Amino acid sequence: MQICKNAVKTPVDRATGFTGKSTVNFLRELTKEPEYHNVKWGIAGRSEKKLNILLKELSELKIRTSSIVVIKCDINNQTELRNATGRTKILINCTGPHSILGEAVIKSCIETRTHYVDISAEIPQIFNAFRNNHNAAEEGNVLIVPSCGLASIPSAAGLMFLQNQFKVISTDIPDVVDCYFRFDIPRRSYAPIGQHCLVHSGTWESLVCVLQDLPKYLNLKKETFPEPLVHEPIELKRSFFHRHSGEVWFPYPGPDEDLIEMSQRYVSDKYEQKPIRFRSFCTVPKFYHFLIIPPMYMYYYLSRFEWFRKMLCKHPKVFTAGYMTRQGPSEVSRMNTKYTLTMTGKSWDSNVKNYEHDPKKSLTVKVSGTDPGYYTTAMCLIISAMTILRESDKMPKGGVLMPAAAFQNTNLVENLMKHKMEFEVVTK
Repeated sequence: MQICKNAVKTPVDRATGFTGKSTVNFLRELTKEPEYHNVKWGIAGRSEKKLNILLKELSELKIRTSSIVVIKCDINNQTELRNATGRTKILINCTGPHSILGEAVIKSCIETRTHYVDISAEIPQIFNAFRNNHNAAEEGNVLIVPSCGLASIPSAAGLMFLQNQFKVISTDIPDVVDCYFRFDIPRRSYAPIGQHCLVHSGTWESLVCVLQDLPKYLNLKKETFPEPLVHEPIELKRSFFHRHSGEVWFPYPGPDEDLIEMSQRYVSDKYEQKPIRFRSFCTVPKFYHFLIIPPMYMYYYLSRFEWFRKMLCKHPKVFTAGYMTRQGPSEVSRMNTKYTLTMTGKSWDSNVKNYEHDPKKSLTVKVSGTDPGYYTTAMCLIISAMTILRESDKMPKGGVLMPAAAFQNTNLVENLMKHKMEFEVVTK
């Protein structure tokens, strides 16, 4: 999807995929709101046939399609790609896997001075995008902001909300933030047979790419950031599995923790702000412990073989027991799936050398919403793009920046609140 140069405009690249259609549907609803009436947008994709089908679907929803810019664009064709990125102020990339399809789009956006957001959760690809493009984007005053979907806008916005609320009880910011991320899945999805799909196969293919590149991840991180952001005292460490609020938690497998660390490095360097230690954990219903954790370990090791990766992508329904399919989840399943991030920030006196004692200040906030994979992802992606368009004067001028750094001085939280993402203070 894209927004064109001579107005407040936006293309959606690969608007015809499952997530792309969700993004287009949210954008068409958003542009009905008075403050977004002047937004002009277009759709881009490789298949002219699929683009025409999408236009027909929009027309059936009483959308005036004559004003929608349609661009046929094959990412592998540099001329078509530059034409697409050159016609917009900001490009919203809905393609995937990003490890295969992301780099060319980012480079084209930098060349044509076009801002960029995507929904990548592929941490090796994000590290590579930062390493390969940050300096060029910064010099060109182009904002490249990856991971603007479920990964990692709720955690970034939650951290921003927590910091603002923390200022009410303290002049300082937290030393440590623990984030507990849980999904509430419809009970009928527990059934081993039947219609219980939760995720579209496109997301599964991106996960397979992450599994393939995971062995490179630690080396990439060490090469990119040789020194740790801050030393973590033994008192703050957690075992891989630990109990909290009566449940068993383990490290959240998403990119949020690394992306917030990258954000903290940026704000610490640019604004001389004390960096925050951010840790992220998740849990799933006990039924899923056996269903998810052992197979994922097995898939991780077997994904080193190309033939096995091809099998995973070719037969998502078989390898995920029907939880990921090419048809994707039903509307009912999507809307009945909820998510909650409970974030607790703590600070200690500056003269305390360890964290054995109780913190001086503590605050817990909660971020919650519905349909994390699709409505929330589409909403976060579009609101992120609109924030760049409308509030660029409050943001860094350019660079490959993670959401918590790019949006920290904007009204992102307030705009997310207007669109079904809830923020609340739990305890002070």
